[in-house]
Amino acid sequence: MGGVRNLARWVLLAGAVVATVVMVGPSIASGSVSGGITAFPPPNSCAAPVLPCYILLSLASGSHGNNETVTGARFWPGDLFTVYFWNGSAAAGAAAVASGFTGTGSFSASFHVPKDPVGNYTIFVTDLAGDNQSASFHLTYLIAHPNTGPVGNTTSLSGQGFLPDHVVKFHLHGVRASTSVRCKTDSHGNFSGCLVTVPSVPSGKALLTATDGTYIARIQFVVS
Repeated sequence: MGGVRNLARWVLLAGAVVATVVMVGPSIASGSVSGGITAFPPPNSCAAPVLPCYILLSLASGSHGNNETVTGARFWPGDLFTVYFWNGSAAAGAAAVASGFTGTGSFSASFHVPKDPVGNYTIFVTDLAGDNQSASFHLTYLIAHPNTGPVGNTTSLSGQGFLPDHVVKFHLHGVRASTSVRCKTDSHGNFSGCLVTVPSVPSGKALLTATDGTYIARIQFVVS
């Protein structure tokens, strides 16, 4: 009976949505939602009976303070959705980091990565109709000292949350940045004191990235 009711609701709402929402296209959500807490993500499910809903992350790993994006498709049209960031503990709950409306059933929402410890997290999206989808996210950490300098200067980089005993490579503004010696993580996935030379890139704000081939961390660096 529940499936029949859901199908009937889909058919009835779909007509209204086509008339009122499709004309304006999907809504774009951004920003954060403070104070929203839920105990744990519900099982993945899709209210729409025809095609499965899904979400995709702009990156599967990143540093706290970064803005990342989650996109979703085939959700219930014109419904309110919420994006949650969860550390896997039912006791701690999950913080709501973004919300918006699904428009025609698709959406793109920007969220700010919380300043939580490095490790594995779950990002999940729910809407009022019962669409629930989740994706894994790995939180890393990267710091540059100093975080500004001209081309040819060096900066000392430290990071956490990477794979143990892996070589770390660096890029600034998409250009490979060389190191004085090979930079490698320890048995805990951390590294420190890696001297990186600022490559020949335009002056101004640039994205500095570190990756072990699986996980990535990104921070802002100013080329003076």
